[in-house]
Amino acid sequence: MKILAVTTTRADWGLLAPLLEQLETSPEFDLVVLVTGQHHLDNGISRGAIEAEGFNRIIDVDIGFSQDDSPVALSGAMAKALVGVAQVLDQEKPDLMIVLGDRYEQLPIASAALLAKVPIAHLCGGDITEGAIDDAVRHALTKLSAIHFPTTNEAYQRILQLGEDPAKVFNVGSTGLDRIRQMPRLPENNFWQSVGLEPKAQNVLITFHPPTLADDTKKQVSALLEALSGFPQIGMIFTGSNADPGGKLIDQMVQQFATNSENAVFHTSLGSQRYFSALTYCDAVVGNSSSGLYEAPSFGIPTVNIGDRQDGRLRASSVLDCPAERQSIADTLSRALELDCSMVTNPYGDGYSAERIVKVLASLENPSALTRKKFQDLSK
Repeated sequence: MKILAVTTTRADWGLLAPLLEQLETSPEFDLVVLVTGQHHLDNGISRGAIEAEGFNRIIDVDIGFSQDDSPVALSGAMAKALVGVAQVLDQEKPDLMIVLGDRYEQLPIASAALLAKVPIAHLCGGDITEGAIDDAVRHALTKLSAIHFPTTNEAYQRILQLGEDPAKVFNVGSTGLDRIRQMPRLPENNFWQSVGLEPKAQNVLITFHPPTLADDTKKQVSALLEALSGFPQIGMIFTGSNADPGGKLIDQMVQQFATNSENAVFHTSLGSQRYFSALTYCDAVVGNSSSGLYEAPSFGIPTVNIGDRQDGRLRASSVLDCPAERQSIADTLSRALELDCSMVTNPYGDGYSAERIVKVLASLENPSALTRKKFQDLSK
């Protein structure tokens, strides 16, 4: 079976990699990795990490992301994604496409597959993130896809509620936990040297993405940075924002803060190994990234989840929610740094999700038949 797997950001790559590694080594599959979206920004740091994994076939579709992250510019990138991926589908003629998550640039990619009659396997559908456009994109991708691999039972039930065939929906857990189980950590001294920070008694990992349904991104970031300025005794590692409207502004504000702070550093991307090493050696995660809910609980550290971007997503008991207000962020961070999360259970699986997905894909006798879908009406 020829599979075209699509990755658009460092975030989805970390979730896809465990699955693609198994597909690459299985004689039952012919894997092609399509790299696009944010991977071609920031000097190709995340693109280089993909190449370093050693996959046999990688195809690039550069959709022209730039410093302009306005809705008009991003719509233009989506148009380029539609045309570029359509050409790849015509050239490669895969039996199945794999997409993950909820990025807006996945919509034209999935639309190209729909027109080419290439069935889609969708990972991480059925989640809820009420504070971002990702929510609508994720559900749209569910309807464009033929086979589904949600990460929780709650997500599984929502996919059924959207009218999908129960026989094509498989609750497998998050492949991100597979990556955690498999990825070796850097030695602690090597890690701190690699990020360029002298560690403090307590250290935090911070990622803030645009809350794309809000109109006060600058205000929210200002509140975060003002709150953090009250913790000069804490080491801080910032990672870059998504390529969403407002992402460049966030990066500029964070970079300026880190430049003017002796206890903070900024990295556009840490890569999987350094990111998991950061989760290993830091004492808390701060921001509004899904990683604070998906991965951080597996490291036994608390998450300060700011604002409503992740509203509706399943949470471990280690996740502390707070509004995007300076005092609330400061108070919640103080509480988090006193919290013992060593016994917390991650609700997103057991670290063996990729094996389950591969088993399902290997059982598909005729993938092309998946393109003909029937709406499953729950009222009947």
